[in-house]
Parts: sequence; C-alpha cells; structure tokens
Amino acid sequence: MDIDLRQFGETPAVTREDWEVAVSRALGTLSLDKLSAVTRDGITVPILAAPRTDRDPLPGRGAGVPWSIVQRVVLSDPARTNGEVLAELQSGATAIDLKIPTRGSFIDPDSTIAEEDENKLVRVFEGVYLDMISVHFTSSFADLSVAVRILQRLGRLLATTGNTRLHLGIDPFAASEAGYAESLSQAYDLHALNDICSFRTQHSVGGTILLAGGQTWHALGATESQQIAIAIATGVSYLRQLADSPLSKELLAVLAGSIEFRLVADQNQFLTIAKLRAFRRLWALVLDEFGIPQQPAFVHAETAWKMTTRRDPWVNIIRSTIAAFAAAVGGADAITTVPHSELLGLPDANARRLARNVQAILMEESNLHRVGDPAAGAAGIETLTDALAEKAWGEFQTIEREGGLARALSEGGLRARIAAAEAVTRERVAKRRIPITGSSTYPLLDEEVPAVAGPLPDPEVPPFEPLSTPTRDAQPWESLRDRSDLAIAVRGSRPKIFLANLGPVSAFTLRSNWAKNLFDAGGIEAVGRDGHSSPETLPAAFAASGARMVCLCSDDATYGKMAGEAASALKRAGATQVLVAGRPGTTEPELRSAGVDRFVHEGQDMLQLLAEIHDQLGTPALKA
Repeated sequence: MDIDLRQFGETPAVTREDWEVAVSRALGTLSLDKLSAVTRDGITVPILAAPRTDRDPLPGRGAGVPWSIVQRVVLSDPARTNGEVLAELQSGATAIDLKIPTRGSFIDPDSTIAEEDENKLVRVFEGVYLDMISVHFTSSFADLSVAVRILQRLGRLLATTGNTRLHLGIDPFAASEAGYAESLSQAYDLHALNDICSFRTQHSVGGTILLAGGQTWHALGATESQQIAIAIATGVSYLRQLADSPLSKELLAVLAGSIEFRLVADQNQFLTIAKLRAFRRLWALVLDEFGIPQQPAFVHAETAWKMTTRRDPWVNIIRSTIAAFAAAVGGADAITTVPHSELLGLPDANARRLARNVQAILMEESNLHRVGDPAAGAAGIETLTDALAEKAWGEFQTIEREGGLARALSEGGLRARIAAAEAVTRERVAKRRIPITGSSTYPLLDEEVPAVAGPLPDPEVPPFEPLSTPTRDAQPWESLRDRSDLAIAVRGSRPKIFLANLGPVSAFTLRSNWAKNLFDAGGIEAVGRDGHSSPETLPAAFAASGARMVCLCSDDATYGKMAGEAASALKRAGATQVLVAGRPGTTEPELRSAGVDRFVHEGQDMLQLLAEIHDQLGTPALKA
C-alpha cells in the first residue's frame, strides 16, 4: 500500500501549550500534576520537558561497541560446569559470570574440597578460548588472598593464552554487610594487590580486581541515589587506601581502571537509564579530584534480584527484558540477565537460552549498541540524570562526613537511611501502590511452574546479619500463597471467600473483578461469579460455594438498595464474616448494624488484611 506523505506537509506544529490544553480537557477537574510521579528519592519525574540541545553524549561504551553478554554459571561438578560454560559461549554469550557457592568450594578455607580438587577451575575452562571472552567471578569472599589463589589455579591455563580478561570481584564492603567478612582491611593487602598486578602484567591478563557491587544494597532497599553514592564511596575507598600508600604513584591510575562497578538494572526503565548515566558523570568528577586521567568506568549491569518473583516467574522474562534494555541504553559495558526461574532452582537450558536471547535480540535485531549514549538530549532522562546525580552526590558527601563508607556502615547512619527507604517501599508494596504482576495483582492460582535443572547450592540469599534480611518485593505476597498451598496439603483445598455480586452485571463487574484479584493474590480462592438481583437467592449460592466468608460486590447505588438485606441474609445463612468491596459511605452505620464486618478498598494494608482473613478462616500457619 502506497501512502502519499505530502498530505502531512500542512500539519501545524503542536506547542506545549496546545498539549496542556488537550490534557486539561481529558483530565476534567483534575490538575496536570495528576500525571506526575515521584521516585523513592523524592524526585519528580517530568511530565513533558523540552529536548536538551546543550548535552553531549556521555563517554562510556561508545557508538558501535557491543556490550558483553554475560551468562551466569554456578560452579558445581567441573565436567558439568564446563559443559554449561561451553554451551553458553557457543550459543551467543561473550562472557561468563562464574558464581562460586558460599560453602563446599575450594574458595571456602574450611572446605574439605580445597586440597582434593586443586585443579577444579582449570577443568571448568577446558576447551574455552579465554583470550576471546571475559570471565567474571561472583562470590562472597572479600580477601585479596583468595584472588591470588584463583590466579594461581588458572596460572597454567593463562600461560598458554594472551589478552585474557578476568574480573575477580573483590568487594569487602558488600561481603562485610552480608556477614562474610569480619575485617574490611582484608581488601587492602597492598602486597597481594601488587602480586595480582604483577601477575596480570606477566600473563597479559586484563579486566578488574576490585568490585563495587550494587546487588547487596539494592536488595536491602537502597534508593537509586543511595546505590550510586555507595558505588562512588566504594571506589573512593579503594583509591584513598592506595593514595595513602608508597605505591600510589605507580598504581593509582591502574587501580582506577581495575574496579568493576556492578550496578543493578530493574524494571523501572527510565530510572535505570538515568542511574547508569548519573553514576558515570559522578565517577568522572572523582577521577578529577584524585588527579587521575579520565577513563570510562567499567559498568556491569545485572538484572535485579529484588524485583524477581517465585510466583508466575514467567513475568520475570518481561522484567528482565525491560531491565536489560535500560542497561544497554544507559551504556553498560556488560549485562547479566538472570534467568526467570533462578529462584526456583538451577535454571535449565531453556531458561538460560531465554535469558541469553533477550540480550542477543536487543543487540543484533534492535541494534541498541549502534548509538553512543542514545538518551543524550532526551528531556525526561536528562532531567532525571541531573536530579539523581545531585541527590547521589549529596548522599556521598554525607558518607564522607561520616568518615567514609566503612565508618558510615559501622556507625549505622547509612544503614538507618537505607532501612528508612526500605520501610517506605514495603508499605507501598503492602498497599499495592507498587503492584507486582503475578503476585499482588493478576495472580494465577493454578500457574504452571517452569522446570529447573536441580536445586540451588546456596539458599536464596545469604544471611545478612548486620542489617535486616533483604526482602524481594514479592516475598510477603508469596508467603500468603505459600500458606494457601499448605492448606491444600493439609486439608485438600484452599481457603475460600464467596463473592456476593449484587444487581446487574454493569453494577458489580468492576468491584467483583477487583475483589477476586485481591483475594486470589493472597491465596484465598474467590468463588461465585454470578449476579444476584435479589438477596433471596444468596443463601443457597453461598451454601453451595463451600465458603464461610462473604464479600459483597456492587456499585454504591446498588449497595444502598440491597446490601443491608443481603448482609443479614448471609449472616443468617452462616457467614462468619461479611465484607463489602468499596469505601464506607453514608450508609456505613446501617450496613454495620445489618451484619457487615469490614469494608475493603484501595489504600489499606492489603497484606495485613489478607493475613487476618487467613487467621479468621483457620488457614494453617507457616513454620517460622
């Protein structure tokens, strides 16, 4: 079909004023501020801003430079791990993130495997062209001596190759916060650092040594600005330790290029883009302050653990796709897309393929790497970048005033600020102000569970002793569903609530769907989809449902006509509790006298509400 584009030549330009008039008409009595959103840092997301012509692209990966597609492989049996590594690389990955389990590996000094399996890592990389890929290490160790041991194990293999890139991943701050490192000074063993640098030079090994990991802080609830500030403070701590040593002149610039900044990408697309860009801008200021020649930071973006769900894990694919897209646009040098089923067990080949192909499609079909800093000049993202950078720099200055990152953590100020931010997030999750598809909204009680290759070698997360245990946003909702599953195991059925839909379909559909969505999200099966034009038919339908609790659903006008009589009839029929979907209006006293026990509506703590309903229904409680 041919389209004559000349017809569009006379289309008049639309100004911001024209847009505001159109929006005002659509909003009616509501103000334009109704469209605005505020981040956890208190930053107002701009509704419509003019393009920024004064901004150049930020230096980073560069136009036309592909990012590394990093695939995570859990270290287990050497032969099995080697097979997975080769399969990932043969199928499109360009880097491997080797996750070393906390216990039972040669990294653990108390492990009995240490002496028995000296060549474990060498066997993992048999047949791998190390000069063509990058290898990252994810673990909980925080001692540079462990990095020396890794290099010693790989020394024989590295001697036969050149230009190998190893990212050793030593982050004493995150490891200390997770309870795995007793002393932050372990990372500052200058002799070990010198040995590592010498080894890398001798064997032409590139990459990074130290890590500023973001997953720990993101999991504990740090806001975007706090995450940036901690990453900056971590890097500054490394540089400052070396700057105060006799080796500073020779190694300071080298060390600055030997830090991997592993930032977290989540489903908030624009905030993730702005976070990566704001970090690069601030790190450039740090290098200037230390007198180090400018060099782009090595940014490794990893999809967020905190945003993932065990329930309806297929939605994790969508979340990871958005996060990977944002990381690529934000200029990440390497991206790890966590498989959607990782919370359930070791991801199988299908899950790993989906995680890998998300990035392959973004790069090879969407060509996101072709443009350097594609967000440059985009009004909304530039505004977010500016605001985040300013907020993060203020947090970094606070950390500095507290004596640096180590002292800020030990004295509790930083932890308190993170905990305060997390408390706000948990409240919003409980009230569904932060909806979680498949968990708190649009749940599937009979969902299909994806297959896994086996159990995880570690628990879901390590125990975080110094600060409260990190919580995925969906975990409280998943606990309600777990309780419902326990009821099936014990009783053979889920707890139920009967939806008493009053009046015509047009009257009850909206609130009935809302109520079913809510109760199902809590693992309470909502039964009864038919409408009732008269309270007289309710007792029989209620008895047939097998439920003990009822929720009336309709509009306010119908409530005024039928709700009182319906509540009385249902209480006489044996209903232990009668709820009403909607806010209490002027008829509340009348309805309560008729037998209504509770009104349920948006704005309430839904987690508390659903937990209380479980208790009232006698649902078995989970073991602590």
